[in-house]
Order: sequence, then structure tokens, then C-alpha cells
Amino acid sequence: MYRIFVVEDDRTIAQEVCRLAESWGLEARCARDLRAVTEEAAAFAPHLIILDIALPCFDGYYWCRELRKQTNAPILFLSSASDNMNVIMAMNFGGDDFIAKPFDGGVLMAKVQAMLRR
Repeated sequence: MYRIFVVEDDRTIAQEVCRLAESWGLEARCARDLRAVTEEAAAFAPHLIILDIALPCFDGYYWCRELRKQTNAPILFLSSASDNMNVIMAMNFGGDDFIAKPFDGGVLMAKVQAMLRR
């Protein structure tokens, strides 16, 4: 079973994404401590990471760089900061794809499935 790690400070969105992933037969876990994302990711060993940009303490770009030091798992940014510059920065810092909030659950899961097939 594929494991998805969700790094999102909005608990409603994080839980929605986890429930959606689980309904597609994936094991999903939401980050519990947004100051220890790399440690939680290392312990969970996800096949794919869903990452917001606007996070407390450190932003998603920081976590993307840190996660890239320990994993080659695809990173999908899911953020309302969806102007062209933020999308470009997300890709340049190591992200593999970007979905803007608000998002469609079907589109999100289609992209997740496509990334997991690689």
C-alpha cells in the first residue's frame, strides 16, 4: 500500500486530503508537528508528500529543500499561493507538481495516482 504524507496547517484540509487518499486505498498521515516535518516523514517513509507553502515556523519551500535531502519521493504542492512566481519557486525548490486551492478532490487524486505510477 502506498503511503502519503500530508503537510498542511489547516486541520480541516489536512484531514480532508487524508480521508480522500484513504478512500482511494492509500495509507495517509497528516504531519502532527509542523516543526518536525523531516523527522515525521523519515519515520513514515512516504511514497508521496503533499505540501502547503504557507506554514507556521518554516514555509513549504524550506521543508521541500529539507525533505529532498532525505527522499526522492514526489512532492506535490497544494497551496492557495498559486500565482506564477509561487508555482515556479515550488518547482525550483524540488517540487514535482502544483495544485491550487481550492482544489477538486478527483483532480488531486488523479495527479497523486499518476505520480505514484512513475
